Amino acid sequence: MNKNIRSWLHFGSSSLALTFALATVYSAPALAQNAGNAAEASEAADAADDNDMILVTGSRIKRDGFSEPTPATVFDAQTTRDLGLVNVGDIVELIPQNSSFQSDATAGITAGADVGANFANLRGLNPSAGTRTLTLVNTRRFVPTSDGGAVDLNLIPTAMIARVETVTGGGSAAYGSDAIAGVVNVILDTDLVGLRAQVDYGQTFRGDGEDFHASLVYGTDLGSRGHVVVGGEYQNKQGIGDCSAVRLWCAEGWDIFDNDADVLPGGGVTGYNIPGSPTFGQPNFIIAPDSKQAFNDSHGVVRNRAPANPAARNLRFNDDGTGVLDFDPGIYVNANTFGSRSGGDGESTYADSDLQTPSERYVGYLYGEYQLTDAISAFTEVTYAHTSNSNSGVTAGPRSTFFVKPDNAFLPSDLVTLLNGTSFSLGKDVDAQIPALNSAQADVWRAIVGLEGEIGSNWSWDIYYQYGSNEKHRDGRYSRVNTEFQFALDAVDEGQFLNGTPNGNIVCRETLKANPNPRAEGCAPLNLFGLDNLTQAAIDYAYRPVVQDFSYTQQVIAASLSGDLFDGIGAGPVGAAVGAEYRAEEGDVTHGNIPNYNDYAFTFGTDYGGSIDVFEAFGEVNVPLLADLPFAEMLELNGAVRWTQNSARNASTGEDKTTDKISYKFSTIWEIADGFRVRGSRSRDIRSAGFRELFNQQVPTEEGSSQGIVDNFNIPGSPGLGDDPTPILNGGSFALSPESADTTTLGVVFSPNFARGLRLSADWYQIAVTDTVTTLPGQRIVDFCGDFSLFCDRITFASPTNITFVDARQVNLGSLKVRGFDFELAYNLPLYELSGGWGGNLNLRVLANNQYDFKVQADPTTPVIDYAGQTGPVLLGGDFNPSPDWVFMGFLSYDNGPFNATLSARHIAKGIYDVEKIGPQDAGYDPGLPDSINDNRVDSATYFNIAMSYEIPLGSGGDQYVELFGSIENLFDTTPPVAPGGGGLGGSNYPTNPVYFDTFGSRFRMGARLRF
Repeated sequence: MNKNIRSWLHFGSSSLALTFALATVYSAPALAQNAGNAAEASEAADAADDNDMILVTGSRIKRDGFSEPTPATVFDAQTTRDLGLVNVGDIVELIPQNSSFQSDATAGITAGADVGANFANLRGLNPSAGTRTLTLVNTRRFVPTSDGGAVDLNLIPTAMIARVETVTGGGSAAYGSDAIAGVVNVILDTDLVGLRAQVDYGQTFRGDGEDFHASLVYGTDLGSRGHVVVGGEYQNKQGIGDCSAVRLWCAEGWDIFDNDADVLPGGGVTGYNIPGSPTFGQPNFIIAPDSKQAFNDSHGVVRNRAPANPAARNLRFNDDGTGVLDFDPGIYVNANTFGSRSGGDGESTYADSDLQTPSERYVGYLYGEYQLTDAISAFTEVTYAHTSNSNSGVTAGPRSTFFVKPDNAFLPSDLVTLLNGTSFSLGKDVDAQIPALNSAQADVWRAIVGLEGEIGSNWSWDIYYQYGSNEKHRDGRYSRVNTEFQFALDAVDEGQFLNGTPNGNIVCRETLKANPNPRAEGCAPLNLFGLDNLTQAAIDYAYRPVVQDFSYTQQVIAASLSGDLFDGIGAGPVGAAVGAEYRAEEGDVTHGNIPNYNDYAFTFGTDYGGSIDVFEAFGEVNVPLLADLPFAEMLELNGAVRWTQNSARNASTGEDKTTDKISYKFSTIWEIADGFRVRGSRSRDIRSAGFRELFNQQVPTEEGSSQGIVDNFNIPGSPGLGDDPTPILNGGSFALSPESADTTTLGVVFSPNFARGLRLSADWYQIAVTDTVTTLPGQRIVDFCGDFSLFCDRITFASPTNITFVDARQVNLGSLKVRGFDFELAYNLPLYELSGGWGGNLNLRVLANNQYDFKVQADPTTPVIDYAGQTGPVLLGGDFNPSPDWVFMGFLSYDNGPFNATLSARHIAKGIYDVEKIGPQDAGYDPGLPDSINDNRVDSATYFNIAMSYEIPLGSGGDQYVELFGSIENLFDTTPPVAPGGGGLGGSNYPTNPVYFDTFGSRFRMGARLRF
């Protein structure tokens, strides 16, 4: 640990100690005198709760989730400050119902356009190319910041948040289409008066993950009629890189391996189903440590496969590439010689997996309002945000089917002798000389102008126009150009080739032909044998940058009217709301003028674009039926309906289509007695396929690569990683139809009079989605065809046993059903109630989610698979993401005047590694089964965090102060459990699941806030 790191840690520890000391000194004398104030504050808070207005339009959520007819969770700005959080994404991660499958902790080696972004994903229902969670800012839509329609929470100014509200029941009728899983509504503090400033710094206790953050917000009145709020925020995260190099638990290299038709060093085959072989008797899938990629070594390796002479296989080059040495290939090596294997020589699978992606963001925000008349006001909002994110990855070396000829001029003589005239497949890790980098920068604008006012004393209205734009640029630094790479790999001695007499001038064979391919011009030969033997000219010829530009605009015109229809039938006025919204969205994705773009190892797809126009009209009514009666302190019904017309045009093909859908919601609240409520809702929610799902164009995968091979059911005894090289076409489909979801919730809310300050809620929920937009991997399509004669029309057979093409574009597929319970407990205890001499309050809050069903059925003719409780790998295709059986989040805080201390805890229950596999813990386990695995459980994990703050008054005090704060996350540096998987190029991203388990380790943040 270097001197600077020790200094930071010492400063952080000293700051926390100072905060404790100040709290003790300043709080002790105030204990007695604060007792009365605490009582008054508690009574005032209760009164405020009682007087909260109940809004019936569904356009805004109350400040707590106990008074809503559907499950709701709210975090206010004070909670955010108490916890020391500086990013909206971190706030949303506190919600047990949210699964952060896209965040700065999940990139790994996957080159994605959304690297570093943070998307809300309620119930884990987001598809891989879209979103089923509607994200709003001030109850209005935000321009999508990904081509999948999601909103990057990094672009919302955390410094200006008043509260974050989440509705986890169906919300389409009240909020608009796309809210199948629910709504995240970020409410900004547009009433702020005065100056708010903050500066803070954080890092891990290992000295990485440096994070600097600062914000400045100012609000003031403009005379007696106007108000303006302006603010800015900046954050720079340095990231945490190369998982296996910076964390011991990652260096252990746990992964999942296939024990199925694996090749042995001598050329034989072993496997769970091959009697007498070394790994017979072990299950088909093995979770074990020391993961490496097959024949992946920085020196270069002769793979153990034909056509190489067996005597030349399993050899690696020495450092300078002039000789060969024995190479230990490890075990569980697939016969195709790619994918993960356990042990042996070479680099870790996780050598290039970033734990946290480096990112930088700055956000500016302006809000203004002015009262034009006593009944009409004008308002505006302007947001500008910039983000820059990147992650390292894997640079494509030679494909397993790119063969080196025996007369290659760079080969050492001893290997030439062993090859005996045969070519060979080269394994080579080129990352050291050709480091990959995937980076993305985005600029986002959002502007709103509108009018709002009142009609009489009971009606209000608003109308606004919103414009948003997103310009995102993405770079891939080095991508292998297949044709050029093969030309450069085929290096010969010029003299030897032309006249049989070597002259030492090594060139590309193609350039010496009578009619060379024009693409061979400028070819510089690749010397991939040994370390650091590549010339920059060869790298620049065989590897080229790839780019992607995503441009998207959104325009919205919306109006609403709400108020009381009449006085009702004695239980209160009947309220109503009506409104309409028109939304026009248009985007395009381009990839520059790169020649031969479809001949690259890793591209970002082909150009595509289109437009989506949406018109919606809605109405809602709230009817109080009973009040102040025995067994009916309050009974009210609420109903809402929304008509949505969605029109799309494909810019690539000129196709048009229009769909119409109705969404609705009915809900009720019945307060049987004072403090005891029953609530329930039933809704029909909808979602039309989004931009990427409709218009995305891809090139087929490389035949024979790890993404271009399938396990053909016509070939018996085939290995698990595949036996039939075939191109697979992924991407969107303009033929997709809208999804529908039926959501039901039923719950109780309990606020007992005998325990003042205690509130409890428990809700059961069910979401049943039909016509689910789904991405099916090519292998799953082949499996469906072989097992159920389903999707066979998406497979091209050249013969009964040869698959030549798989169409794996997105489809509407079957059904998805999730069921579970949401729980919330809140308890506020003024300590004077325990002893008259004690001051301050204790506040306890516990949130929990139990998801006991996550059932997926591809077709009525196929079995139902229940993914509930799976905490291992991300599912193939990633179109839904199961959650643990139980997720708990708890907060215990102590407030006493200027001092606050908050302890929080998050618990992830023990889970299933993969519900489609059978381990020793499962009924029917047999290692001879094709879905057998040696361990099918994932350990639980509990994480503790602590935060403290202390306010130092300025001048006469009041609401002007400097606040010192500090926090520690993952207080006990809990090691994540083993749960390898989650995709990646040729292997897993991490040996754990970073969605649920902390991979950063213990880290602190400290800073100061100014309120003036």
